[in-house]
Formats: sequence, structure tokens, C-alpha cells
Amino acid sequence: MMKFLLHLKFLSRNKFSFLFIFLTGFNNYCYTQVIIPYLQSPSPTTILVSWKTGTGTETIVKIGTDSLNLNQTFTGSHQKLTDSGYTGNYFYHSVQLTGLQPSSFYYYKAITGAIESKTYRFKTQPENGNNFGHFRFLIIGDNQIANRDGFERLMSAANNKVFQKYGGSIEENINLIMNVGDQVDEGNLFQYENVHFGKSKLLSPNLPIMTAVGNHETYGTMGLEAYYHHFFYDKLRYKGIVSPGGEDYYSFQAGRVVFVVLSSEHPNIDQVRWVQQLIDSVKVDKDVDWLISVAHRPIQAEQYIDDISPYIKNQVVPILTQSPKSVILITGHHHLYARGQLADFPMYHIISGAASWDQFWGQSVEKDYDNVQKTIDFWAYQIVDIDLEKQEMQVESYAIGSPKLGFTLNNVLIDSFHRTFGNPIPSQPKIATEVPDTIQLPFTFKSSEFQTKSGEELNSTQFQVSANEEFINPDKDIIRDFENLYGSTGNPGYLPVDINKNINLLEYKIKQYGLPNGRYFIRVRHRDKNLEWSDWSNKKSFIVTKSTEGISEVSTLKKYFDINEPINIFYKNGPANQKDWIGIYRKGETPGSGSYSTDWKYVNSPSGMVTLQVNAPGEYFAVLFSNDGYTEISQRVWINITSIPVTTTSKSVYDEREKIVVNFLNAPSFKYDWIGIYKLGNIPGMVGSTDWKYVSGKTGSVIFNSLPPGNYFANYFLLNGYDEPGNRVYFSVETNAVSAKYNLTGETITIYPSPTNGMLNIGFNNFRENIKTISVTTLLGQLVFFQSLKEDHLKETETIDISGNQKGIYLISVTTHASTMTGKVILK
Repeated sequence: MMKFLLHLKFLSRNKFSFLFIFLTGFNNYCYTQVIIPYLQSPSPTTILVSWKTGTGTETIVKIGTDSLNLNQTFTGSHQKLTDSGYTGNYFYHSVQLTGLQPSSFYYYKAITGAIESKTYRFKTQPENGNNFGHFRFLIIGDNQIANRDGFERLMSAANNKVFQKYGGSIEENINLIMNVGDQVDEGNLFQYENVHFGKSKLLSPNLPIMTAVGNHETYGTMGLEAYYHHFFYDKLRYKGIVSPGGEDYYSFQAGRVVFVVLSSEHPNIDQVRWVQQLIDSVKVDKDVDWLISVAHRPIQAEQYIDDISPYIKNQVVPILTQSPKSVILITGHHHLYARGQLADFPMYHIISGAASWDQFWGQSVEKDYDNVQKTIDFWAYQIVDIDLEKQEMQVESYAIGSPKLGFTLNNVLIDSFHRTFGNPIPSQPKIATEVPDTIQLPFTFKSSEFQTKSGEELNSTQFQVSANEEFINPDKDIIRDFENLYGSTGNPGYLPVDINKNINLLEYKIKQYGLPNGRYFIRVRHRDKNLEWSDWSNKKSFIVTKSTEGISEVSTLKKYFDINEPINIFYKNGPANQKDWIGIYRKGETPGSGSYSTDWKYVNSPSGMVTLQVNAPGEYFAVLFSNDGYTEISQRVWINITSIPVTTTSKSVYDEREKIVVNFLNAPSFKYDWIGIYKLGNIPGMVGSTDWKYVSGKTGSVIFNSLPPGNYFANYFLLNGYDEPGNRVYFSVETNAVSAKYNLTGETITIYPSPTNGMLNIGFNNFRENIKTISVTTLLGQLVFFQSLKEDHLKETETIDISGNQKGIYLISVTTHASTMTGKVILK
């Protein structure tokens, strides 16, 4: 009898651990081996066929233009892959088919020994520069879960919808599938065999599937090595431009479309330079009209709002916008659908949808962004249809269900949008309101009606108010769309909510105290549903009186507070009414509508500080109100009331062979809280953690595997996200590390002055060891100063300079051979 253990660990979309254990027994172990081909890396004249077997090394593909006459034979190679968690043999076969004709159908079968696949059909890609007919592709991603059939349902729904729309088999109408990453939950052979290839088998023999690197591909026993073994992208290159990242990021052309498949998991300068090379070529290439970009992590998200890629957003997207051929950035990572557009460039960005780990409203920190038009917590896929002759792209998003509704939606169209080249922009609007020289707030400005010769409808308006005529850093800059789907109706329908439903886009009301006293200029522009902006209107000027002397603000020094901990709220530039006040409300409450403030106090000056308290955990906001009323003078500042966890490690210095022990106490113990370990200088949310584990309970310990030599930090993270309510603990891993010879509990550091203008003194108290390094990081972990002391260094003080950085709180870390000490400083 053979026995197999089975253990199943449930995980989030952000992390990475999946181990299956199967408990069963049988006397006669046998199975029928089936070959299911997987197509990838297509071109007009080539395509790669791959498959997995448990036995046999022969790798043959027979093809032909007639299903009954497969008269051409190609041979390939195989890899015997091994993985510590995989039982049995894993032979991975690959054959490159060459010498094919563009836009042509071929029949084929894959053969290993006596085992043959069924006969399947595929179509080659159109010739580069071809401008006839349509180019279509599907967007599906974030497979991840082994024990849910959501991805197979998406595949089936897409297959059915394509047949319904176009008729015929799917390879007659779709050119390829783009998978946006996290096609496995972790990088191991079981996951690739069962989660990616197994769940793709409905369409993988007929349509080539291309993938992007997600964070989950980097995890597991094999990590990215498993990705490199299974996919063959290193030879793909638009115009011969070689990717320095190999299969991490790559490009290819099909017809008049160029795909740039990015890696949000490799935030390096080499990728940025490579993208610049691609864009420089695309801009002048007469055989290219469309540039499609793909990355795993999004550039904006209204749930888990920090879980994006600032690297793609801030370093890559500005390069993509150098060419008007850039029309869309396709992403995943979040398991819902979202669509927005760049503010100043006609380019969409979407989150595809997926059907893996549940994600829904009310689960995380959320925020409504004006560059995201809709967020819908449904499981979805997309069909992208490019009419090459009309130069028109149409995208449709279809849903099959949601975490709250289950698989109850039958290919429901939840979004459609388009981009057409060559249409005229909307007509220039004007400020239609007769604006007096001097006004008192509140005041409503009105735009002229939307007009265009393109036949497009109004999508957005943008009002700007500025104290300078050039509108540099405007005081008000508001973009609103004709629809803004944000939130859910809740039980029982769980439908999207359009929070812009009753808003007149052609009007903009500046509330009382919304601007300080002074002279201002206002202008407006219109955007159509083709993402084309009109020219700005002519500006109008006005003077605001009887308001404040500056922008009213409230702030706190930190985001997280313990229950009943005094909350110091700083305010400035209030209107100085006798009964202005600051109140704290729970998230979801509306001041003045029957909800009572949790705590409040009058303010007795235009600027100052009040101290409030909250005695119940949750998310709250504080705001400055006018004169015993409920007019909100300032922006809201958000705070979280929770127990503040304390994170420690069992040692300050570990040997590279030792396990790492991280302790925590006073934890809030929310569902999906976790302990993460990062390399010093890495920013959580931008790059994957070195290791992590979920935790539960108020107090506990987590044991991690040994780590390579280097400097690290660990911390307690909330709710599957990257919020850190407590302080980080720093430690190092060394080769042949030894225990400290002394009792180092008396070693401390003194940091002064604080606040500082930049020059900082660090006092070393009771030190018995030489100091190795001094580092300074932001609260988010960004390294802003590092000094390595190579010679023996045992002194009482060290002076460093951190001027030139942004104002705020910084963490100072001093390491010796056996310990790490940390402290905080405020930079003025």
C-alpha cells in the first residue's frame, strides 16, 4: 500500500505558500498518461509546443494543413525537472515549429513514445505590419488556487462568449491569451502541472498563452527557476531589442501590435532603459499602430490601496506615454475588476479580475481615486478586439460571479470601452458663470455644454483653480467621470454603486473655507469617451474674501494608535470662529446626519493642537468643522485604533545556518495579519518579502528558515496588506556568526537633536564592541543613509547628515557584530 499525506494551507493573493497533501491508499497504482499540449511564444512563422509527461523522453510533433495528413515532423528536447515536494518523474517537452506561413491554420499532435495527444489546430500570428482584418486576444490571469475551478470557468466562459459573438472555433477568432501573472500560488512543479497547465487545458492546445511574472511565481521551493524551465521567452524581441531580463520581461510583435510584457517584481533600472529602447523604436515604426503593456501589479487600486507597483507607475509609465500608440496597461494581482485612465494621456489601465482568492468591499483599506473610473469586485476576463483597418480598439469585460454571489453570473457584460485613432477632440469649453471680481464661499462655477464633432459622449470634466496664471501646482484640481463605480450595495444583490450618479459634471462647487483669502484663476476642460481632452477654456479670475488665511489642515504624527492612547491632532489655518471644533468619527459615519462624534473639542485659535481619545478599535477620521456646524473645513485625516504590536527577534545576529525566530505581543490579531521579513532597504508592497507567515493570537512566535548573509528587518503587518502599526525589528545574518561575549543589555544609543534640521549626533552608551554600520530609513523602509565603518570604530559619538530628505520621522539603526539598536528622529 502506498500512502500520501495531505496538508492544505489557505493563503492570500499577496503571499505565497501552497502545499498539498493527499491522503489515500491503493494496492495497484496505475494511471493513463494523457498529453495535453500548451502553445506559447508565437510569431507569424513559428510557434512553440510544450507538454509534460511522467514517463518517456521522446519529443515529437507532427503537423500538417490537413487533419488527416500530418505530413511534417519536428523533434524537440526535454528537461527532467526535480522538486523537493514533487513525487514521481516530471519530463517537460518542448518543440519549436518553424517555417510556417503567417495567418495560417495548422493541425498537429504531440508524441512521446507510444503516447499521442489528440489532433488539435492552431493559427499562426499575422505578418508584422499586416493591417487587414481584426487582431483579438483574451485577458485572463491570477489562476493560483488548486482546489477552486474559477479559472477553468473563466476559460469556458470566454470560449462560449467568443463562439456567441463570432461563430466558429476559438482559434479562428482569437490570436492569443495574455495571462497577467500569479498563474501559480508558488513556484513548484505540482503548481505548474495542476494550477497553470491543468487549468489552462481547455484552450492551451489551440491558443498560445503568454504570461507575466507575478509575485507568486517568485515564491516556493523553486521560485522563478520553475518559471524559466516552463516558458521560453528569452528569444522574443521586438525589432531585435534584447531584454536584459531574459524571461523576466520581454516584447514581441504580432501584426501591427507590439506587446511589452513587464515585470513589476524586478524593479531595476535595466528594465527602464529597455522600455525606453522599445518606445524609441515604436514611435518611428510605420508597421506598428498599437502598443499593449502588461504587468502583474497595478499602478492604482481602490482596495488594498498600497498594494501597487510604484516602480511601474513612476518609472515605466512615463516612458510608455512618450508614444500615442500606447493605449492600455493590463494588470492583475488584485482579484477583482477595475478600470481607469491616465489623467493627461489617452491610455487605459485595468485590473483584469481573476477568480482566485476572495477580494471584496469592506475587506481592506479603501480609497476612491479620480483616475479609477470603476472598481467591481467580480471575477472577470476581457476580450480585446482591434480593428486594424479602422484603427479602433474595443475592450469588453465579462463576469462569471463574485466572492459574495458565487458563480451565479453567466457572462454578464460589466464594462466596455474603446480607443479610436484619428477622431477630432472635443470643442473648447468656457466658464459659463458670470464671476464677480470678489466672491464669498461657497460658490458654484458652471461650464458650458459638452460639444464635439466626433460623435463621442462626455466622459469627464476637469476643473482647476490656481493662485498663479500658469496653473502650476493648482490649489484645486478635480477630475470627475460620468460614472464612478465604487463600493457595493451589500446583501442581497452586492451590485456596484455609482457614487457619481447624481453629480452634474458641468458644475463645480467650492465649499465654505475651501480656499484661503486671495486672488485665483479657474479653467475647465472636457474629455470624451475616446479619452481625448478638449483644449482648456480661457481662464477667469476672482478674489476670495472672508475665508481663512491659509489652507486649513489637520494632521497626526502617526497613523496607528492604541485604545485610549492620547491622539494629538494638529491643525492650522482655521477660520478662527468662536466655536470651530475638531471631531473624530468612525469610518462610514456622516457628520451631521445623526451620527455622534466619538470624541471632540473646540479649538481656540486658527492653529494649534487638541488631544482626543478613542476607546474602541476600528478605522476613524478626524476633521476640522466650522462654528458649531458640520461644514468640513479641512481634509479628513485617517487613523486606526488598534493594539500596537511589539515585534522582536530572539537574536540580533544569526548564523546563516540558524532559523530566525520572530516574537510578537500585544497584537490586534485581525484575520490575515502576518509577520514579514525584508532585506534592509526593500519597501514592502514594492518587492516581495524574503519570507513571511500568517499569525493569530495576541502573543506568539514564528520560526522562519535560515537566510543568506545580509541585513534584514521583520515586522507585524495588518490585514493582508502592508500597514505596519508597530516598529520594525532589525537583525543581521552572517557567516560563522558567534554569540556575544558580553551582556549587551546595557548598550544603548542616544540620538540628538530631535527634531533636527539634518545634522544628527548619535551617542553610543556602554558599547563594548566596534560599530559596523549606521543606516537611516523612512517608516516605509526606504534607505536614505548608510555608512559602513570598515576600520575598528569604538567611540562615544558619531555625527551624520540626513538633510535633503523630506520632512518626517526616520529610523536610525546601529549594528555591531552581535547586536542592532534602533531609534527615531524627526527631520524638520
